[in-house]
Amino acid sequence: MDKKLNELNKIYENIQIPKNLDDVIDKAIKRKKDNKVIKMKRFDKKIYKRVGTMAASLVIVFGLTVNSSAVLAQEIYKIPVIGNLAKMVTFREYNIDNETSKGNVKIPTVSDVENKEIENQINETIQKKVDEIVKEQAILDKEYKEAYLATGGKEEEYRKVEMTVDYKLHYSSENIISFEISKYQTLAPAYNEVYFYNTDLETGKDITIKDVLGDNYAKMIKEKVEKQMIDRVKENPDLKYDLDYFKDMEIKEDRKFYVQENGEIVIFFDKYEVASGVMGPQNFVVGNLEKE
Repeated sequence: MDKKLNELNKIYENIQIPKNLDDVIDKAIKRKKDNKVIKMKRFDKKIYKRVGTMAASLVIVFGLTVNSSAVLAQEIYKIPVIGNLAKMVTFREYNIDNETSKGNVKIPTVSDVENKEIENQINETIQKKVDEIVKEQAILDKEYKEAYLATGGKEEEYRKVEMTVDYKLHYSSENIISFEISKYQTLAPAYNEVYFYNTDLETGKDITIKDVLGDNYAKMIKEKVEKQMIDRVKENPDLKYDLDYFKDMEIKEDRKFYVQENGEIVIFFDKYEVASGVMGPQNFVVGNLEKE
């Protein structure tokens, strides 16, 4: 890549500036306003050179000349475009190690939201949820150790409950952010939790599955999820879905979901909810933000 850019630079340096460039620029920048003609001063020859160089570079980079490099264009298009979108990074990370528990906790923070009041609201919600998770787990761990010792367990053989609190940003646009806060621990799978947050960055309100799929969301979800369950079992007969239970399940407006990077809307079912425990949590694509 550097070699190609150096080659381009040499080409730019050897570009000859047309003799009539002065006249061309003068004609382009002259305009009338209030019956007065505003004349621009002539640019220094060095500036002409830069203007010509910049123009030539644009021509070469975007493939408007016969000698343009397709490889170079491909490399340039790989450069990420940084937009004014909400971002999520780790604000604080700490370890837990006490008589009953040990683990790692990551607390994220959302930034670059245009409305700072909404940004603060989201971050306060995150902090509150993480604090709540850690507090509840500490209580469970304490109760577990007390029960362990009360039933004949030995202090020296007690194994601390391990916990991890983490996060993941799924989707970010100018008006929507979708992310999760998760807790995984070794006490029991039933105590693992994933919390999804889908927020309207213009109003600060939580976005529901009805908001993104419409009034007919329940029927749409039932049809699409059932079809995917059947298709998955056809591909792998070892999979076990409780179709009868799912058909009778009420799909409420507060159903867990998230939006993927490509805009796909994904419904989330906790472990054991619609499938055997060995299959873990289940995810099904039920729509797309750009198409709904």
